[in-house]
Amino acid sequence: MRRDQFNKLWYYLLIPVVGIALAAIFIPERTGQGEISAFHYLLHAVVMTCGLWIGCMLIVGFLWNRFPWEQKPARHLILEIILILVYTNAFSYTLYKIEVRIGIADITEDLFLGAVITNLITLLITAIHEAIEFYQQWKYNFSKSVKMEKDTIEAKYEMLKTQINPHFLFNSLNSLTTLVEENDAAVEYIQNLSEFLRYMLKSRDRQLVLVREEIAILNKYVDLQRSRFKANLNIEIDVNEKFYHYSTPPLVLQMLIENCIKHNIISKEKPLHISVRAEKGWLSVENNLQKKNEIYSTGQGLRNISERYSFFTPQQVKIHETNSTFKVSIPLLEVDL
Repeated sequence: MRRDQFNKLWYYLLIPVVGIALAAIFIPERTGQGEISAFHYLLHAVVMTCGLWIGCMLIVGFLWNRFPWEQKPARHLILEIILILVYTNAFSYTLYKIEVRIGIADITEDLFLGAVITNLITLLITAIHEAIEFYQQWKYNFSKSVKMEKDTIEAKYEMLKTQINPHFLFNSLNSLTTLVEENDAAVEYIQNLSEFLRYMLKSRDRQLVLVREEIAILNKYVDLQRSRFKANLNIEIDVNEKFYHYSTPPLVLQMLIENCIKHNIISKEKPLHISVRAEKGWLSVENNLQKKNEIYSTGQGLRNISERYSFFTPQQVKIHETNSTFKVSIPLLEVDL
């Protein structure tokens, strides 16, 4: 049994123990009514404690997943109070009616006072669950922050190796050599190359950039690759401006296109077609599949992209491969920069 499962099991086992401990405080007052009455009170306390404790735990867990404190605190708090009070009173009333029906309820009790006390206890239980969730979230965010800081330091060191394929730079220089006599083409090529390298250096300390910036620099990168492969490489970028305010880690699109070029045959007989599109909160890069036989892929590039996204969103990078196409979809992030 894993350690977290073991701890969770002990947590559930302690819930009825708490109910027994609370009931034991008041049982002496009821012993005069007979052992059966005391036993019924003990059973009532255990059922009530388990029902309220587990119910509150599930409600708090649901709200943390659906409306996290750091994103929607007001909605989280309002819904929590409403759901907790509704659940507490519904559960307590249902349990009371069952006990009346089987003849073990104390019908002389002040139900209003009992309801007030029960709701106060439930709010206390809810506060305990919230404290546990806050601690777990803090621990998770702290570990992510440490990992992100470590990855950032490593990324700065590995920037040229992980984000720019050295072969791309050599091929670009070779292409530049053949273009020097064609003034217009040479000037445009040099400008695109310098702007791309400038963007790479500028973005090395940034975790996120706007899609607008990514598309602008991607067009420069695509022009560079077209100069190299001519009509054998067809790259279509179809991203509507309504998606420009979203964010993404820098140079992700360039890395995905470079991945397509690296692993697929590009020739006059087999031209490579790549499309970049945005729709419904996702940005996708898709290509026709014509793998190079000699290329062995570790998948490290796609794993790096997935890990970068895991810091910003629970949505995972989607990879879909068929016999004829390969598609990678990355989530568009709504983050204030």
